[in-house]
Amino acid sequence: MSTRAAGPLPLTAVLVAGWLTACGFHPLYATEGTDRAAPVAAQLAGVRILAVDGRVGQALRNDLLDRITPLGEPAAPDYTLFVDLKESKEGLAIQRDATVTRFNLTLTANYALLHPVTRVARTSGTVRATASYNVVQSEFANVIAERDAEDRAARVLADELRTRLAVEFAAGR
Repeated sequence: MSTRAAGPLPLTAVLVAGWLTACGFHPLYATEGTDRAAPVAAQLAGVRILAVDGRVGQALRNDLLDRITPLGEPAAPDYTLFVDLKESKEGLAIQRDATVTRFNLTLTANYALLHPVTRVARTSGTVRATASYNVVQSEFANVIAERDAEDRAARVLADELRTRLAVEFAAGR
């Protein structure tokens, strides 16, 4: 049986932990022990998400509801999230006969986090997500592939929007 002396790993872990606390690092979604007035998760739970036009908009809103207010919409929201969604397609793989065999689908969401009474924006911006899909001989398969790309891009947008709102709340501006 061999005994192994404690190497530099425990010392490194202690140094990294000390460095992180010295720089003011704290978990973004912490619920306890923070010096913030309200934890980020609780602030996110106070956001009302307005309806977004179209099938993809509905998918985006549902993804946002799952990520931002998983316990249900707030009865008395602290903020209202407005999202304007645009969709574009661009052909990537073009054959010699000018038929497109692959598309990039891009969703662009302009958003604003508004105070429900004053309608003043706390933050606003634009997020984009791109998903690709192939075009094949079957029209049904093409419709399903495009919808899947839309749904994937909507999930990416929802994740990015949640992160941006969480960072805004964590900053405490």
